[in-house]
Amino acid sequence: MTQVRDGLAALAPMAALRLTVARRLSVVAAMLVIPALLAGTAGTSYAKHHHKGAVLNDSVTVTNYGAAFGGSVETFAAGRGPGDAPFLLVKGTNTLLGSGTGPAGVSVSSLDDHVAVTIPIDLLDLTGFGAAAGLSNGPGTGLVEIFSPGANGNSAPEALIGTRNVSFDNALCTAPGTPFVCCSGAVAGTCQFNFSGINTPQGAAFEDPYDGVHPGTDIIAVANTLPASFFSTMDFLDASNGGAACAAFGGATVGTITEFDRATLPSLHNDNVTPLNDTPVCTLPAAFIPPGTEPPTFCPTGSANSATIGGCLTFLLGPVGLAFDQYGILFVVNEAGVAAGGPGFVTAYAPGAYGDALPIAAVGLEGGTAGAFVDPVKIAVQSGPLPYGCVAPYIGVTCFPDDTIAVTDVGDNSVKIFSPFSNFDTFFFLGTELGTIHGGNTKLKRPEGIALGVTTDALYVVNNNANTLEMFTDFSGDTSGGDIPPTLIVSGRNTKLNFPVDVALQAFTPSPTPSSTVSAGAQ
Repeated sequence: MTQVRDGLAALAPMAALRLTVARRLSVVAAMLVIPALLAGTAGTSYAKHHHKGAVLNDSVTVTNYGAAFGGSVETFAAGRGPGDAPFLLVKGTNTLLGSGTGPAGVSVSSLDDHVAVTIPIDLLDLTGFGAAAGLSNGPGTGLVEIFSPGANGNSAPEALIGTRNVSFDNALCTAPGTPFVCCSGAVAGTCQFNFSGINTPQGAAFEDPYDGVHPGTDIIAVANTLPASFFSTMDFLDASNGGAACAAFGGATVGTITEFDRATLPSLHNDNVTPLNDTPVCTLPAAFIPPGTEPPTFCPTGSANSATIGGCLTFLLGPVGLAFDQYGILFVVNEAGVAAGGPGFVTAYAPGAYGDALPIAAVGLEGGTAGAFVDPVKIAVQSGPLPYGCVAPYIGVTCFPDDTIAVTDVGDNSVKIFSPFSNFDTFFFLGTELGTIHGGNTKLKRPEGIALGVTTDALYVVNNNANTLEMFTDFSGDTSGGDIPPTLIVSGRNTKLNFPVDVALQAFTPSPTPSSTVSAGAQ
């Protein structure tokens, strides 16, 4: 479990980070942004690191969007200073990190230091996760890479999660096991059903292996910003009513969460591995099925898409950032609505949730937190204690932990902090904003990735437009946030930071240390 800490509650305000629709969600925009990425990657010399001033409190891993087809993943060791080179730098053709869009989300396993990295789109089928060979009918739907602990240089990934030969207009439109009919009209046999459900993946998060939900296993959750979801195939009532829940979102929600047990993944490619607790969503409106037809599915043939969490009841709307707390609660940053003038917001799901699961919290949608975000992207969680008498992994009506979430917001260059499990309103908690880190002294400039040190309480933020990694530690005596300077800024040519997108470190420890005692009956 994570070590429960006082630090973040004292951090009061922080901002949210969003991988912009222009850079992440839209294929066309992703292609247009390539010229802006032609600046190239920094040099390769390594600096000595003997420092009298501030140094990194933790070892952290950063994904770099990089120059066109030149993404990378780097790890800075604890004790490194402001201009030091990374301890590990994964980059090169074998890594598949330069498949067009570059890497986005990153997460580090608390079980054994494996690193998961999301690649949203394969623009030119450089990895095989695009259109079938010889076809030029659209970018691929992306993949997730798992790198071994200590991977360095031009290292190949240990495993790949995703389905090859699936592109946005070259998917299989007939159900598995039936003769191939391609959505794009391509030659039969050249398209593929997307068994994995991976589709434009943005965020990744390893679950706490000690939370009791999946004991001793390494579960990786992936935020997929597509496809559109008209309903979950488990939600027969909603489908038969024409998607009543979806009507609140204009007909469909957008995106899914897929989870995988790393121990079940074969080496390298995992084309036919379906997600944990696979409950597909329907990517087309409900079809009329004659009365008495069994089974009572209402999803048109071939339009099901694998998912762990998906459907209109989930409130998912372009998920881009993920984080678990120590009890197995999954927090999701949703930002697709921002491009259309709608709100960005954070949803939370109960431990082990799957299917068309209603969130237990929705921060930024209604009540006092409505409109709190301009353009949120990534999230970090400080796990708080459970009320007296509650035992994890059970999360019930009165058993919600005193968690605190920190969300980066690229829309106003801030980090915002909330208490998510407060202000319950009919269906879920609406949360309370505790404060915001914002202002010239913060040096935040398009802050995206965010992470919290499990034992050090250090807050780490990467700035996409400034090529910097910041560490904040000066919060112990200030609960109001504000215009606070970072303790350390990692920057410069030696650091190899090149349009950094996300940052991660081990988020959990086997033995939590409660930071406070909750009295009997406390909520």
